[in-house]
Amino acid sequence: MTFLKLALLYGAHVFWPFALLCLWAIFRARGVFRAIAATALILSLPLAWARFVEPRLLTVHEATIFLPGASATSPSIRIALFGDPHIGMFPNAMPVARIVEKINAQDVDAVFLAGDLTYHPKPEDIPEDFAALADLNAPLFAVLGNHDVGFPGENLTEPLMRALQAADARVVHNRALEVEIAGNPVIVSGASDLWERRQDFQFHVSLPEGVPVLLLTHNPDTALTVPDAFPYDLMLAGHTHGGQLRIPGIYQHILPVQGPFDRALHTFPTSAGDRLVYVTTGTGMTGVPMRFLIPPQIDVLTVHLPE
Repeated sequence: MTFLKLALLYGAHVFWPFALLCLWAIFRARGVFRAIAATALILSLPLAWARFVEPRLLTVHEATIFLPGASATSPSIRIALFGDPHIGMFPNAMPVARIVEKINAQDVDAVFLAGDLTYHPKPEDIPEDFAALADLNAPLFAVLGNHDVGFPGENLTEPLMRALQAADARVVHNRALEVEIAGNPVIVSGASDLWERRQDFQFHVSLPEGVPVLLLTHNPDTALTVPDAFPYDLMLAGHTHGGQLRIPGIYQHILPVQGPFDRALHTFPTSAGDRLVYVTTGTGMTGVPMRFLIPPQIDVLTVHLPE
């Protein structure tokens, strides 16, 4: 399987001589050969776009979220959410330094990293791969994802935790931190990866009342397992890639989730009331070194807090 992925990664460079050959045929050939060349070139362009262009188009999506009890006049915080950089196998993945540069330009109060930092990397490269996180201008909160903890692949928890510690990130696996963001008291909590089967929400019983709770995790299906007694206000997650190859009518059937989660904001009903779940579509790739109709994205969220 790894061979096929690398063959697709590097074999895609055949497009360039193929495109030149098609252009030559379009301008020099006649009749049916010209039509065949034009058709072949047109059909190959989406693949070339997905492999060579779209993975390099780092975008910013802004959204406003009102937590339960909040209004347009309520105090707010401005946060950046990104996930799934998947640094490792595919050299066309978005570099962490570019992500950091883009986030710093958004003037946010805090940054949230929703896991899956890696995709079959060389463990010895991890410190350098993520060193740029130390250049963030805002506090960083993070969790790991399934690819980081060995589902699938090698368990890279230890080197990644060291890299995050070096960047002064606060990793919130199965715990909660009482912090101030832009002068507002907020509880930043987190859950370890769902597929690792080590999630533990016992910390919620000691949380103070009246303080908004953000829950950071990798897989939005965590919303299916959170105890109803844990009254988080907003879950921040990744994992879905928005389908990565967002072909209408197809991508919905390959999203790696059981719940109704795709991208952006979802209102998820539970027996204890509706919960807000926001899913970022990520900046990297798995499976194939391509993104189509869903470019790498950082979400900048203005979150209005209850008064």
